[in-house]
Amino acid sequence: MGAVCLALVLTACGRSPEPSDAVYRDVNAPMSSQVNVTPAQPDGAWQVRVAPVTGPVVAGDTLRLGGVRQVGPGRFEVTQGALAGQVLWVLWMDADGRTSAIGQPGGRLGWIMDRAARGGADRIAAAREIMGWQGYDLGLMKETGA
Repeated sequence: MGAVCLALVLTACGRSPEPSDAVYRDVNAPMSSQVNVTPAQPDGAWQVRVAPVTGPVVAGDTLRLGGVRQVGPGRFEVTQGALAGQVLWVLWMDADGRTSAIGQPGGRLGWIMDRAARGGADRIAAAREIMGWQGYDLGLMKETGA
C-alpha cells in the first residue's frame, strides 16, 4: 500500500480553494468507508456534482485525482495540491467507478463526484442517500448537472 504519485487539482474557472470552518455532517453520526476501494480507482478527472457552496471543494468544480497514500481501508491522504494533508474517506463508490461520495469524520469536507458533468441520476441519488445516512446535511449543499 505504498504512495501513488497523485495530485488533487481544482480547476473550476480558475477559482482558488477557499478555506472553510463550516461543518456539514453530524459528527456524532456513525461513519464508514468502502473498504474495497484501491488508490488507483479515484485516479483521473471527476466532476463535483453535489457539494457545499463555499469551501475548498464546491459543486461544479472539476477535480483531477492522481495520487494518494492509503492510510486505511477506503481512506486516503492527499499528498499534493490544494488538499494536501487531508485524509478523505470514500463513503461509497459504484461498482463501475463512475460515482463516488467522499467525506471526512470531522464533516468539514464532503462531496459527490462523478466522471461526467451530467446524467447518472440513479447513482447521484444513491450517493446522496449514503451521505445522509452518514450524517451529512445535504440541505447545505448544491447539486449540479442533474
